Amino acid sequence: MPTYTPLVDELKVTLTAAKAIAAKAEEGDRDFTKAEAAELEQLMAKARSLRDRIEAAKAEEKGEKDARETLMALGDAIAGSRGGSKGQHLDPRVKAAGGSTWGDTVIKRASDQFGHFKGLLAGGSVPVTVPLDPEPIRTDVPVLSLRQLIPLAPNTGPRFSYLRQTTRTNNAAVVAPGARKPTSLYTLTRFDDRVRTIAHLSEPINKFDLEDAPSLRQFLDQEMRLGLELALEGEILNGDGTGEHMTGVANVSGSQAQAFDTDILVTARKAVTKLEKVGHLTGAGWLMHPDDWEAFELLQDNEARFYYGGPGNAVNPTSRRLWGAPVVTSLSQTVGTTHLVDWQAATRLHVLEDGVLDWSENMYDKDALGSGVGASDFERNMIRFRFEGRFGLEILRPSAIVEVDLTA
Repeated sequence: MPTYTPLVDELKVTLTAAKAIAAKAEEGDRDFTKAEAAELEQLMAKARSLRDRIEAAKAEEKGEKDARETLMALGDAIAGSRGGSKGQHLDPRVKAAGGSTWGDTVIKRASDQFGHFKGLLAGGSVPVTVPLDPEPIRTDVPVLSLRQLIPLAPNTGPRFSYLRQTTRTNNAAVVAPGARKPTSLYTLTRFDDRVRTIAHLSEPINKFDLEDAPSLRQFLDQEMRLGLELALEGEILNGDGTGEHMTGVANVSGSQAQAFDTDILVTARKAVTKLEKVGHLTGAGWLMHPDDWEAFELLQDNEARFYYGGPGNAVNPTSRRLWGAPVVTSLSQTVGTTHLVDWQAATRLHVLEDGVLDWSENMYDKDALGSGVGASDFERNMIRFRFEGRFGLEILRPSAIVEVDLTA
């Protein structure tokens, strides 16, 4: 007797119970009650699990795997979700942004009461939240994403206004009785701006692959979320303010500059002094290319000793800090240049939509079946996803930004 026979018997009992609930509702010509719907969902989830176990057992006994199991194995390997801890293989930005269950939501909305895709799949939309930790960054914890350093601005619409400080001259002084008091200059300029849309599409995905391989949903979630975060990070740093681009910290007027001096450690420390002189150091953080962070960590003294715990604990490999400020690495940053910014004082991020996931079968590809042979996604049982968010950036104090040249 095959080893999976008890599983087959259990599957029959489960499906019989599910059919009984469906038949009861059909006889009464009514929809499922909340209790029936909940019970039916549990039964179908159990049935799918049993089905997977039966097919795996069959494949093991026969010494082969069918195409569906191969897909599942591939999806699990990519997502790294089975046999490992949660988030074990995720990009740091995805870890910082958190996860979501939109893939499961898509399946639920597009399936019938037995968990199978409906014949006609309507488009849909799922809001995706990014639960960034609002608590201050602790000194013993590395910062995984630039967004963890930037405070959020209250935003109720697509347009916003803010005041940017362009002059700061403190003339406070001792004043004799009856004498004229000195005037300090704090010039503020009003800026009117708007949120910008950052979005991308997935390739067409076979909708049954999406149903059969749960880890494929996780993979898509992670990849599309990561793509959005990387694009946003690039805009925060390098946006030039033209067209739909934000004005990023590297292109705002009024920022400070630190030229190379002696070596990269000395240069970095002098940049810290520049921020300290203008009173913007509390919320400071570094944004640098991974190659430059590697150069800091590999820096040695004249006796070939690494500077771990060096002058003033210059490099802390555990918490990724340089001269006391957290380091975030980004491929958007140019090699040989880094930015030291008091993100708390200099910037605020507007988030009108942190992430929205839409899907549809209505796209047409003119070369889907070969050159010049077109077909719609619906005709091919395909589904595409669109992941997008709407963000705006305020730069309140350009003087709290230091562009640092690390090249001798």
